[in-house]
Amino acid sequence: RRVLFRSVMDGLDALVLLVAGGATLWLMYYVRFLLPAQLDERFRQSLTAFSTAIELRFPTHSGLSKRVVALSIAAGEHLGFRPGQLRNLEMAATLRDIGLCSIPYNLVNGRDEENWSAAERMTYDRHPEVSGAMLEMVPSLTHLSNIVRWHHAGFNEGSTLDPTIPSGEDIPMESRLIKVVSEYVWQERLQGDLLARETIRAGAGTIYCPVAAGALLAVLTSARVGQTEPGVKVARP
Repeated sequence: RRVLFRSVMDGLDALVLLVAGGATLWLMYYVRFLLPAQLDERFRQSLTAFSTAIELRFPTHSGLSKRVVALSIAAGEHLGFRPGQLRNLEMAATLRDIGLCSIPYNLVNGRDEENWSAAERMTYDRHPEVSGAMLEMVPSLTHLSNIVRWHHAGFNEGSTLDPTIPSGEDIPMESRLIKVVSEYVWQERLQGDLLARETIRAGAGTIYCPVAAGALLAVLTSARVGQTEPGVKVARP
């Protein structure tokens, strides 16, 4: 009986150890992989919701971010961006225009761009700088601030207009991609795909980084990414 009892207890001990070991492995897997993925997805959803809120304030911008993000990621993948770079690119493309919250509602929605005064034009053009400053105030997003701040900087224009504005390869590659993609998406909405592509080709090397422009055009040639929006004449994004 003692031998039988000992065998049963040994079997129970082994079972307990097996269950405990399995539970520990599952907990380690959950904490290492599943939990971060869930938190990351919730973080992405929060950023998207904030970006959507900006678009709702300016209905003329509706649907732009979704297309800009999709094309930016596709172009980044074409250039061989690493996962961390793609994540930064995605977040920066999503948050690029949060500075629009500082722009008066009636400026964008009340009057055509052609009727803006020089001061109003300057106010609108400062929204990337405001976006970058806002991101600097959030520790987890500070690393995106310069990407967002310079996403409208012309490839070979910055230093000739203002020595504080970077140009050429001094502009973060993510910024250069977001610039060419966002301007393509805007022109696509205004003029259609073919004329929008011609705009990008014509500006490659001057307004747009030729590497970024080439990546976008390659993506557009290989496959359609996302959905286009119907044409409408409104203020620039």
